[in-house]
Amino acid sequence: MSLVGMATLTLVKVKQFTSIALVRLARGIAGTEFMKRSRKTLWGGLCLWVAAIGFGFFVYQSVVNRDRLEFYQTGVHATQKIAQESRSALLDKDVLTLNLAVRSIEQTPGLISATVVDHQGQSLARIGAEETGRHPLSFQDQAFANSLDGVGVSGVLGTGANRYVLFSQTITYSNVDIGRAVIALSAAGLSRDLERAQSVYFATVMGLGLVLAGFIVWSDRRKSRKSAELARHIESLDSLGPYRLLSKVAQGGMAELFLADYLREDGFRRRVALKRILPHLATNEEFIRMFVREARLAALLQHPNIVQVFDYGKISNVSFIAMEYIDGKSLGQVISQMKEGLPVEPAVFIFSEICKGLDYSHTKVDDQSGKALNIVHRDISPQNILISYQGEVKISDFGISKASTDPNLTQAGVIKGKLMYLAPEQLIGLDVDHRLDLYALGLVAYQTLTGHFAYQFDSEVEAIKNIPTAVIPPLSHRRPGIPEELERIVMKCLDKNVATRYQSAAAIGADLAAYKRKHHIAYDSADLALLLRGAFRPGAGA
Repeated sequence: MSLVGMATLTLVKVKQFTSIALVRLARGIAGTEFMKRSRKTLWGGLCLWVAAIGFGFFVYQSVVNRDRLEFYQTGVHATQKIAQESRSALLDKDVLTLNLAVRSIEQTPGLISATVVDHQGQSLARIGAEETGRHPLSFQDQAFANSLDGVGVSGVLGTGANRYVLFSQTITYSNVDIGRAVIALSAAGLSRDLERAQSVYFATVMGLGLVLAGFIVWSDRRKSRKSAELARHIESLDSLGPYRLLSKVAQGGMAELFLADYLREDGFRRRVALKRILPHLATNEEFIRMFVREARLAALLQHPNIVQVFDYGKISNVSFIAMEYIDGKSLGQVISQMKEGLPVEPAVFIFSEICKGLDYSHTKVDDQSGKALNIVHRDISPQNILISYQGEVKISDFGISKASTDPNLTQAGVIKGKLMYLAPEQLIGLDVDHRLDLYALGLVAYQTLTGHFAYQFDSEVEAIKNIPTAVIPPLSHRRPGIPEELERIVMKCLDKNVATRYQSAAAIGADLAAYKRKHHIAYDSADLALLLRGAFRPGAGA
């Protein structure tokens, strides 16, 4: 490899490493508890600081322009005064009058020198420093690039504390040049004023930045203390409004699930499942929004195969969702209990019921506008399929589901759902729709019938890398004797090509119904209830 090629490759690697490091740093900062608690305050403070910087810069520029204008106006007025008072005396070369004219401006702030020269460049009167006054011809030769009210203005001359600006006006009589008035004003005072204004500007900006930073830190500590106090308060609660908490059933990353009784003053009692946001997240606005969004979305779905939401809201600053209590087990627990998979008939019945719930959610329309909501569950897994002791099959946990009315829910690059039940298109960043639920249903069906995951990986990294291309062994390889028609239905759900996969839950349900008719399967909820009670009778397992 050439030297240029090595240098180019090195530059690319350095750029790639730097980009990755910056992305990781940004994600790390964004994921800190401080950012979760104080994102709004931080952005508000930053916007205020930027606004203050902009306003302060406007004021700074105004002060700078004012000081510069005053400086140059002083020089122009002084030069014009000398020129006016010297016109008549210059014709007569009246040195006394010329000296009086020159001395009339000696109180001008910052004046270094003032000179009147004739048309030949000979100095007739002057006051001020020798270094600028001894060579009047240099004034004549000086290029005055700028002009202000007819007075030529030079750039800043000299260095350091000896910097000055020359002002020159030609003195005419009957349109004939008879001489020139030239003054030199020190620019040191102007520089000091500008530096002072700059220092005040930067000091104000930095001071305000420190004040805002202090406020943000104070606000964060205050929120942290309130969050800790609220968390302790929540943990001590044994009731939430009319809901009496009986026992804790489960806990996830965002909420905890309780068995609870809804009690009214008239003695009405109802057993419910109450989902309560985790104590340490009770003040986290992002999680509260997600939690409330889950409740609102689930409350839209009223179907026998979907867990119903009765109530949601906030009581004593605690966000909660009161749901239908399912007295039974999850499909995941049933699979674990059955070891080698469920018999075909109950498995087909369960899949048919899930298809009914999914088809309802996928085709649900808004009651007011009539517009399709296109609700996608995105977390179909055995843990989220509940089976009651009465043989009911219900889909639960729409916590990460997505509707077309909420297009901003998913951030770019964020994978939702349990890893082993993700569709290939989710992992390679393609646009997803309801068909990913059908793929997940295929994975659940595969596991239910065989007792094994469709995939076998040693790590999450390996799973993410290989799921999009991994070949799933046919059902009959894992469970010999599985009916060919049922295997075809399950494997079509697991088609990695979205276009050739089942296009709707209704289509899967129709094929399952045809399969049941062909094999004269009359399995129903009563049979499933018997199976569940037999598998989980006292002494039979979990």
